[in-house]
Amino acid sequence: MQIAFHTDPGVKRDENQDYVGAFTNQQKIVMVVVADGVTSTEGGEVASAMAVEHFGHAWEENDIETIKSAILWLKKTTSAENSIMIEAGQRFNDLKTMATTLVLAVLFDEQVVIGNLGDSKAFLLHHNNLEQISFDHNLKNELIRTGTVSKEKAENVPNANSVTRFLGVDNHAEIEISQHVFVENDMLLLTSDGITKVLDEATIKQIMREKTPLNLRACELIQSANDNGAPDNVTALLVSRNNEEDTK
Repeated sequence: MQIAFHTDPGVKRDENQDYVGAFTNQQKIVMVVVADGVTSTEGGEVASAMAVEHFGHAWEENDIETIKSAILWLKKTTSAENSIMIEAGQRFNDLKTMATTLVLAVLFDEQVVIGNLGDSKAFLLHHNNLEQISFDHNLKNELIRTGTVSKEKAENVPNANSVTRFLGVDNHAEIEISQHVFVENDMLLLTSDGITKVLDEATIKQIMREKTPLNLRACELIQSANDNGAPDNVTALLVSRNNEEDTK
């Protein structure tokens, strides 16, 4: 298995509120994480760093080896981290409105568990088909899912793309979890929404499939986003299921 990741402020931001990391627990099971601090609030960069580092260090210390245990751990850790973030915001005035989105993947043999809050995304390249396997928690998607509005009318809802789930906002941080097949020749992309604002899925797939080291493909995703005027921070984390030596 190979893992490679890079992050960049983008062409229209001075600061980078994205944060990314890869961590291995006591049973040699890997978790990868991307967080995107809320740019409209103070402390977004603190929130994203807290989320990734706290999740990562807690993962390194556990000995989980089953999918069921991992899912329970993700739910428990999300709740605990949300409380920590809210408490920090109450203690420090400059962090009182900090928040972050989060997307992560726990990599098992031939399976991957995806967890997310917000609109940072996970894509799976499987049998030459690129599919988003995370759920964007925004107003229009939540309304569609509950049947409140049709998919056709959802784009006309005021503030349709407003994010509805974060870490650090209130006491109702609910992580969405799904499980997917992840086998040889598959590839996983975790990213904040900066890349997908300017690159379509065809371009992303083309870069992911290039015959270059994984590290260079992660860099190229970011460079291509910047070349297209990325209006936000850009982060690319790639996981390849093949057995070549790690290229990160």
